[in-house]
Amino acid sequence: MKNRLCYLFVFDGYSDWEPALAVAGLQQFTDFEVRTFSLDGKAVTSAANLTITPSLSLAELDTADLIVIPGGAAWSEGRNREITPFVKKALAEGKTVAAICDATLYLASEGFLDGIKHTSNDLGLLKEAVPGYKGEALYEPKPAVADGQVITANGTAGVSFAHEIFNHFGVLEQNEQFAFWFGFFHKPEFLALREV
Repeated sequence: MKNRLCYLFVFDGYSDWEPALAVAGLQQFTDFEVRTFSLDGKAVTSAANLTITPSLSLAELDTADLIVIPGGAAWSEGRNREITPFVKKALAEGKTVAAICDATLYLASEGFLDGIKHTSNDLGLLKEAVPGYKGEALYEPKPAVADGQVITANGTAGVSFAHEIFNHFGVLEQNEQFAFWFGFFHKPEFLALREV
């Protein structure tokens, strides 16, 4: 039975590979239901030219336990800022927001990273892209970082991003089959296909 809800934000050009492992793991092995949303609820085309018809529009969203925000050129172009009130509300309610790649630029531009440990693609690029960024002292040059209710990752760290999300919610500890499955991605040197 699905008791928790994860919203995945989709938009034209979103980097579809970045959140894929995280949301697939949540949907297949946990009590999370993953639902997609776009700004207007209309179909979008991902960076891989996949057409995605979202479940909901931004206006239709209710409270969710997790909001996953993938990267894409839209963030550096200043688009998608309409989601800010929803993100602020979610964080104020103690919900979790996970952003990867250029979506971390968005979080920085809105001041969400000023007071927490975080990462991004590169500190220099982050400072250049977001002139008002004030979180340099808390930047960590790691693939993925979780601090409180915010999870951030660089664009090459889809597996680490998923791992931080899974750890945050303790879902690997609750499901041995899930932990085994995820081990193929997270620590492949310890597993062989013949063990399946």
